[in-house]
Amino acid sequence: MNLLFNLVAVQPIHSAKFHGGGSYGEVIFWALVKRGAKFSCVYDSRKYLAPDILETCKQCEIPLFDIAEKTPQQIIDDNTIDAFYTPLYSLEKKWQIKVKRFVLTWHGVRALEMRYSWEGIGFAKKFAQKLEALVRYRDCWKKYFYAPKYRDLAARIADGRAECITVSEHSRASIKSFFPELLDKEIPVFYSPMAEYEPAGFLPPTVKSKRYFLLTSGARWEKNNLRAVKAFDELVSMIQSKGREFDMKLVITGATNVRVYRKHIRNKDSFVFLGYVESKELEFLHKNAYAFIFPSLNEGFGYPPVQSMRYGVPVAASGTTSVPEVCGNAVLYFDPYSVSEIKNRMIQLLDSNIYVTYVSRALARYAEVHKRQEEDLEKAVAFVLGE
Repeated sequence: MNLLFNLVAVQPIHSAKFHGGGSYGEVIFWALVKRGAKFSCVYDSRKYLAPDILETCKQCEIPLFDIAEKTPQQIIDDNTIDAFYTPLYSLEKKWQIKVKRFVLTWHGVRALEMRYSWEGIGFAKKFAQKLEALVRYRDCWKKYFYAPKYRDLAARIADGRAECITVSEHSRASIKSFFPELLDKEIPVFYSPMAEYEPAGFLPPTVKSKRYFLLTSGARWEKNNLRAVKAFDELVSMIQSKGREFDMKLVITGATNVRVYRKHIRNKDSFVFLGYVESKELEFLHKNAYAFIFPSLNEGFGYPPVQSMRYGVPVAASGTTSVPEVCGNAVLYFDPYSVSEIKNRMIQLLDSNIYVTYVSRALARYAEVHKRQEEDLEKAVAFVLGE
């Protein structure tokens, strides 16, 4: 089998340099390398790609094809590729390729599940991104753009022209709910594998270990961090109105457009906005946080809570989509559309008795999820290789 691995899926998408689907794809890539599998890769030289991946392709003599030079179909035809795998499915026409074996990981149907919000426009920085945010998730856009393309994918899976795996029971049920032609189709669920990094770095000035709440993915409005920022701002004002000092901070990473946050907050000194941080630095921030807040509106799996639970850091999270499945009883859940409820959970986490309970639950849940992730990674790689 001559397998082509789609590395474009691990490169930046929309306004996000790093994203869950990309992290997933990187882990699958490294697992294939570790196994000694023979495969080639396609990437886009115009976008960022992790230097260690580029270096490994060079050292291991993994052929690397550039879609800036040829289309994916041309690459497949010119190199007698008979199997193609993408860790993140793209709706772009150039990826509607013909190949003997087409394999994908379908993380879910966020594009059809999400409610539209004008807030997405404010988070976009470039003009093209603002135009996309203007229409993305609108009902008309779902009906005439997303739905037909996904129906084509579902038809390909239903009649055997494509093979699909997914990352959670929630995602599998969502796929089948939107596309009943797949209701009786076997779609294996393999929990998203997670790269593990040793924490390295330092805390920003004014930030002390275990004296901050952490938010991540600040560039993407779907992650819903603005409501969590408002909730923390209200919490600070409430505590200070009682004449009490409150030295806790809120740290948010990936905040490439700080203005969309700052215009909504009064207690500006209580917030620390960081841009994109390297994986080891992010791990360091997870480890040293007092608590992690995960208000995401839609997840196919959801890595960040698991990253925090690894260190026994308590989590408050959105009670929607895949999050309850992955996190079990180890986190405090809230309605992600309710600022007051997010603030409520922050107040609960400031209670020492509740806090200690969720420290132990976090560690126990991480052990369970991590065990399954390791087992499922082997199964996912075997599926990709057609074993």
